Amino acid sequence: MRATEYKDGIKRIKAKIEVPMSELDVGNYVLSALTHNAVNLTQIQKLNKRELLQLAKNEVKEKGIKSVSIESVDNDTKVIVRNYIKQMFPELQ
Repeated sequence: MRATEYKDGIKRIKAKIEVPMSELDVGNYVLSALTHNAVNLTQIQKLNKRELLQLAKNEVKEKGIKSVSIESVDNDTKVIVRNYIKQMFPELQ
């Protein structure tokens, strides 16, 4: 935990919370970022593990865990992204 002083002058504690994620979770959040035009498919395929997790983490921060919208993504793109996630994170299988 860390204390950080915010713009209003008050120190608040920041805590890191660990949340277990499956490869499907990571894939869905990455696909959600794709639907919000944060990245495109070519960019996703060039990301390393840390960058993929950061993209998923940013999507959770911005949209929340319940608002993952991947219905507008075509099936081919879903398969490509999920296979890439499986390849990058063999420990999640």
